[in-house]
Amino acid sequence: MRHVILVLSVVLASWGAQAQYIEEIGSLENLYEIRARSVLNTILRPTEYTVVVSVDLDRDEQKLKEFHKEAELQYLPGMPMMGDVPVAPMAANKLHEMKAKTEISVVLSRNVSPEVEKVIRDLLVSKLHLDSAVGDSVAIRRIELPLDPKVEEPPKQLPELTWKTWVLVVILSLLALAGLMFGLWKRKAADPKKEINENHEYAHQEPLPQMEKEPVTATPEPSTDVVPAAVSAKPDEMVWELGLDSVRQHVIQIGTQYPQMASRAIAEYCLEGAVENTTYLMDFMGWDTAKHLFAEIPAMAWARMGRSVKERKADPTAVQIETGVRETYRALLGSYIEHEMAEDEAGPFNFILKLREDQRSQILEKESAKNIAILCLHAPSEVTAGILASIDSEKKVRVMGELSRIEKIPHDVLQSVIQAFKQRVSETRLKPEPKVHGATVLAKVIRGMSPEEEVNMLTMFAAENPEELERVRRSILIFDDVSLVPQDILAEVLGLYEVEALYGAFFRTQRALMVAALNALPEKKSMILERELSDMPMIPSQKLSAETRRSICQRVETILEYRSISMTDLIDGAVKVTKIRANEG
Repeated sequence: MRHVILVLSVVLASWGAQAQYIEEIGSLENLYEIRARSVLNTILRPTEYTVVVSVDLDRDEQKLKEFHKEAELQYLPGMPMMGDVPVAPMAANKLHEMKAKTEISVVLSRNVSPEVEKVIRDLLVSKLHLDSAVGDSVAIRRIELPLDPKVEEPPKQLPELTWKTWVLVVILSLLALAGLMFGLWKRKAADPKKEINENHEYAHQEPLPQMEKEPVTATPEPSTDVVPAAVSAKPDEMVWELGLDSVRQHVIQIGTQYPQMASRAIAEYCLEGAVENTTYLMDFMGWDTAKHLFAEIPAMAWARMGRSVKERKADPTAVQIETGVRETYRALLGSYIEHEMAEDEAGPFNFILKLREDQRSQILEKESAKNIAILCLHAPSEVTAGILASIDSEKKVRVMGELSRIEKIPHDVLQSVIQAFKQRVSETRLKPEPKVHGATVLAKVIRGMSPEEEVNMLTMFAAENPEELERVRRSILIFDDVSLVPQDILAEVLGLYEVEALYGAFFRTQRALMVAALNALPEKKSMILERELSDMPMIPSQKLSAETRRSICQRVETILEYRSISMTDLIDGAVKVTKIRANEG
C-alpha cells in the first residue's frame, strides 16, 4: 500500500508541474504577443496582419519555485496593483529567465509591399530581444486575407487599324479576287468538250450537280501561294508543298535586296500584335538565318518574339506554322509591293547608295577614283557630299580631278563600272570586314577590371584625358551619368538596394546625383538616405562603394538596351525624363 501511495503522489506531482508549466508558457506568450502587436500597429493596420507567438521554457524546478515566490510576494493581500496585469513585473523577470526559445509567426496580407517585410523582421527582433543563437526566429508568411480589396484587371482593347493595314487589306483582297478568277478560268479550261446551251430552259437549271459528276482531266499548275496539304491528311502529319519553298526563296530575295525595308516591315507586323505569326516565320526560316537576314529589326521586336517562344506551352502544329508563315509573308509582300511602286528606283547605282554607310565606306576604300567619280555623277548632291567625306583627303582630290575631266560616259564604260561595284558588294557580303571601335574595346577592358580599379581608371581619365573619357561614356554608363537616366528607370533600379548600399554608392558625390537618387526613391527611404548623407556618420568602404556603383550602372544598361536607348541618346538628351516626385531636395 505504501508503494501505491508513493507512485500516485509522484504522478500527481509531475502532472501538476506540467500543468503549471503550461500556465507560465501562456503568460509569457501573452506578454510577447502584446509587445509584438504594439510594434506592428505602428506600421500596419490591424486588418493587414495576424501574429502568433510560441514560447518554450526550461523545465527547471528551482527557477519555477523562485517565480512562484516572487509572484506570491507581488499579490500579498492589501498591496496595490497597477491595472490588470497577467504577470507582475518583478515575477516576470524570473519567468523570462526560464525562456528557452521563442518563435514569432506573422501572417501578412498580399497587398503589403515587400519593403515592409524586412522592416517588420528587424523591429520584432529588436523590440522583443530575440536571439537567433538560442533558436529564436521570426517567420513571415503571406496570404490573401478576407478584407483585402479585389484588384480588377482593365478590359483588353483591340489595336487600332492604321492606313498601312487598310492598304494591306486592299492588296490582299485584289490578290484573292485574282486567284479566284484564275481558278475559275483553269476549271473552265480543264473541260474543253463541255458545251454550254444558252437557251431559256438551260439557263434555269442548276449546273452544280452536272459539274460535280464530270471528272477534271487537266492538271492544275502549281501556284506561288501557300497551299495546305491534302484534306485527308491529319494536321500534325501535313506535308509541305512546293509553295512554301517558293515563299522561302522570295523572302530571302526581298531581305537581301531591301534589308531595311524588310526589317521594318517584319518589325511593324510583330509590334502590331502578330508576334506569334512572326515567330513561326523565324522558325520556318531558321533563327540564325533570320537574324542575319533581318539584322535591322529593333531589340524590342526581338524581345517580344523571344518572350512568345518562351511562353509556348506546346509545340505548334503544322497548320499553325503554315498559317503564321503565310500571314507574315503577306505583310512582307505588301510592304515590298508598296516599296516597288515608289518612285525612288531611278538610277543605275541605287544598289550601292542604299547600303549602310559603313558597308559603303568599306567598298569605296578599295575602288578606284574614276569609278567613284562616275558614282558621284549618278548620286544626289547630299549623298555625293557624304561619299566624298567618307574617303581620305588624297583620294578625294583624285576623285574631284576625275569629276572635272568627265565630259561623256560611253554605255559600255558605265556598264563595266556597274558590274565592278556589284562585284565589290558581293565580295563584301561574302567576306565582311567589320570596323572595330576602340572606345568600345576600351570600355569592355574597363568592365573586366575590379570595381575599385574601374573607379580609379575613370577618375584618372577625368583628370588627365577628358577626350578618352567622353568616348568611353558613350559606350558604357559611368556612375557620373546616372543623373541623366530617366527617373522611372532609376526608381526601378534603386528600389532593389538597401539604404546602407545606397549610402555607400552616393557618399560624397555631386549634388545632381544625390538629387536624382532622392527623387527616384520612395518618400520614407529618401528621407532616411538624405539624413544619412547629410550627417555622414561613417565612411563606407571603397569596395562596397565601387561594387554598388558598378551594379547600378549594369542594371540601368540592361533596361536601356531592352528599350533600345543608346548611350549617345542618353548623353545628348534625346530621351524624355519622367519625373516621379515634384520635390527636388
